[in-house]
Amino acid sequence: MKHAGRAMVFGGTGFVGRHLCAAFARHGWDVVSVARRPAEVPGARLTLPLDAVHAAAAAVPRLLKAHGPDVVVNAAGSYWGLDEAQLQTSFGTLTARLLAAVDGRPVRFLQLGSVMEHAPTPRGHALTARSPIGPTGAYGRAKLAATRAVLDSGHNALVLRPTNSVGPGVHRHSLVGRVAGELRRARDTRSAAEITLAPLRAERDYLDVRDLGDAVVAAASATAQGVVNIGSGHACPVRGLVEELVELSGVPARIIEREPEAGGPVAPGSAAEWLRVDPAPARELLGWSASRTLSGALADLWAEPRGSAGG
Repeated sequence: MKHAGRAMVFGGTGFVGRHLCAAFARHGWDVVSVARRPAEVPGARLTLPLDAVHAAAAAVPRLLKAHGPDVVVNAAGSYWGLDEAQLQTSFGTLTARLLAAVDGRPVRFLQLGSVMEHAPTPRGHALTARSPIGPTGAYGRAKLAATRAVLDSGHNALVLRPTNSVGPGVHRHSLVGRVAGELRRARDTRSAAEITLAPLRAERDYLDVRDLGDAVVAAASATAQGVVNIGSGHACPVRGLVEELVELSGVPARIIEREPEAGGPVAPGSAAEWLRVDPAPARELLGWSASRTLSGALADLWAEPRGSAGG
């Protein structure tokens, strides 16, 4: 079978990375997944173990030389529970290693950034390419530093800044992952769920993670460079998202909304009270727009047999 090309996905065993590998495979690409802890990844022909941050400097170039990817995707980097210095290492050091490895190679480089690199947008306004940069949290600052390294590299590169993603395998510490986990525990013990969350005041752009996968595949073949935001173009009330998942589960549940304790862990993007991405640039530059529904993403998340992944 003739492939569209070979894609090497760093972070291929994570929540997003797994769906990127599956999307590339659906579109006819030969897929190699690279991760610290190898695991079976749907769509990946090979899954290679490598800690790109702590491995010898020559390890990543050697990997690229051995497998000759046409596209390298950076979807790696831990962030849950890390402080600012650790986040800078997780994203910054990793990105620098990958950029150095692709230097001089005819490789398309795709970086997964975040809409959290932008400053908060006023309610009712769409996030555009011209929206101010100004992350308010450590996660956004670390992502922004990595983005700047990519843009300064001079490579054939594109940074995609996706909004919140949901779907099968969503991280257990995310809002939707936490709610799903509590509902499953209540279902398994045949009890009612009592779930304590931060106040559900926000309206945010949510994206089926499989739509994100298709966006990255579209970016692999596009000529666009620079940065493009990736989102559905719709702001979804977070309370409605939680209520829909509860209703879908059929589990009796009580949702308790409580202000988080000062100094406690903060989820990436949790401070954004309003977020809606302007979908026009992605449509124009990549020929991509979101096509799946949030209801479908939640249904497939709840239906997965193994429950929420660890990411």
